[in-house]
Amino acid sequence: MDTFEILDYIDENFNVAVEARRLIENILIYADIFCAEDEEFDFLCKMLEGTIGLTREEIRSFCQGGK
Repeated sequence: MDTFEILDYIDENFNVAVEARRLIENILIYADIFCAEDEEFDFLCKMLEGTIGLTREEIRSFCQGGK
């Protein structure tokens, strides 16, 4: 999934304030630019797991879709 597909998923499945959504968007953009593919899952888990109710499985599905 690309960043915007992930954000659409979050918008559809979670009730997130505008400020929190912007932080999540920044995290996703950072991961896309600065993390190697093999590091992306660990980084996103550390940054997002449990913050808005995202599970490791959901985060894994974000990473499996590629960029």
